[in-house]
Amino acid sequence: MKSFINQFNEKLPALTKIEEKIARFILENPESSVKMSVQSLAAKASVAPSTVIKMCRKLGFSGFSELKLTLASEMNLALARNVNLDDVQSTFGDYNGFVAELIEAELAHLRREELEKASKIIGNARYVDIYSFGFDSIEGLDLYHKLVLLGKRVQHIENGYMQMISASRLKEGDAVVAISSTGTSRDLYAAVKHAKHFKAKVISIAPESSVLSKEADVALNTHFKKLILRDGGIATRIVQSFVIDELFIKILKKDEKAKEYYERFKEVLDLKRR
Repeated sequence: MKSFINQFNEKLPALTKIEEKIARFILENPESSVKMSVQSLAAKASVAPSTVIKMCRKLGFSGFSELKLTLASEMNLALARNVNLDDVQSTFGDYNGFVAELIEAELAHLRREELEKASKIIGNARYVDIYSFGFDSIEGLDLYHKLVLLGKRVQHIENGYMQMISASRLKEGDAVVAISSTGTSRDLYAAVKHAKHFKAKVISIAPESSVLSKEADVALNTHFKKLILRDGGIATRIVQSFVIDELFIKILKKDEKAKEYYERFKEVLDLKRR
């Protein structure tokens, strides 16, 4: 079954700026969009109805009606769990099941050979630069701290301009880890392209089929069957955190120097706690 989010992530480079504006409006306003006609959406976006139809077809839908049906289906799936974030305690059973489903789905989609490649690249890297924006920087900072514990020369960069500067100074033997809950950021994509141009290896932690995952040398695909919040939601953070923990453990198991640094850290921590 088609997914509006997946189609949007995959086809974004083919959209014009106006078409992208329409698609992002739908993505950010799904409840109102499914109730609109093609004429009302066109009026809202100040474009001709034919432009809306072209955008739908570029995303792989026959027209606006099919897009709305797909979007409505995705919304129903997201609401099916009925997880109440205002009162987690009263719905803890549902929340617990929701988390378990997220992890199970990610385990099914996370390719172990890609995880192996990513751990090897980071283990051998001279420098590791982590790129992320907004809510994704929560997990970017988590990865930064974990790699510091393993003795890696690493920095976490959240500014698009500084990411481009970082990319320009990288070279063969360096690595970039790009983290994105959508995989569609133009600034992040541009920085990754430049890093690859200068022979750095790129690892993505982003949705499968996104432009970022396709550009990466190694794609650690994130998979979300259901979303509660579209941006910075609990689902995205749980899955990203799980992937980062898996990567951390894999490096720790395979890299003898990383093990040594981690043991040193534990010794220092024990002294501090006395």
